[in-house]
Amino acid sequence: MFSFLQTIVPRTNTAAQNPVFFEDGRSSLEFHTPDHSYMMRHTLPPANVPSFLVPPMHLHLFQSESFKVVSGTGAFFLRPTAKSPGPVLVSQGETIVVPAGAYHRLENGDQNEQLIMDIQFDPVNGTTEENFFRCFFGYLEDCRKHGKNPSLLQLMTFLHSVDAPLAMPLPDFVGETVKKYVSKGVLVLGAAVGRAIGYQATYQEYYRERAE
Repeated sequence: MFSFLQTIVPRTNTAAQNPVFFEDGRSSLEFHTPDHSYMMRHTLPPANVPSFLVPPMHLHLFQSESFKVVSGTGAFFLRPTAKSPGPVLVSQGETIVVPAGAYHRLENGDQNEQLIMDIQFDPVNGTTEENFFRCFFGYLEDCRKHGKNPSLLQLMTFLHSVDAPLAMPLPDFVGETVKKYVSKGVLVLGAAVGRAIGYQATYQEYYRERAE
């Protein structure tokens, strides 16, 4: 009914691609087979090259997230950060686990080399996770290619499907528990409005379930 409020972006059919390349080949996602110890692999360009695969501060309400650095150096920012605002550097062969409910973001810690990481969630739902990552970044790539600004309501609709709120810019005196409730509330509201105007959490151009 409110579809006229949507920002329409032509969708590229990438559902059958694995890996999926973005940003003129500078970044990519690769999804491992279900028997692999990690569900997917991310490749990020050097830190001096902007990339939408570098996530903003966010949290996973119900899942821990494990990162194994395959190549390069990962810089992980964890919250609360009042006492140690700098990143945790994770080198090749090392692993870092972010607990459920912990705010975090990451970036490439090297100005010259790619960062390649294997990622796993616990508990994992491979279908849900693959759908999210394919749709979220496929959408951002199509926005980039067509010179469109991504719709925050569409992004919220994607993020709600995996219970991953973004950190809200609240003052430091607000406690972490309150910040999490605000982040969750904004996510739920944003996704509800997004669905009301016609945005979806999945698109067949980006994701179709693989045959086992």
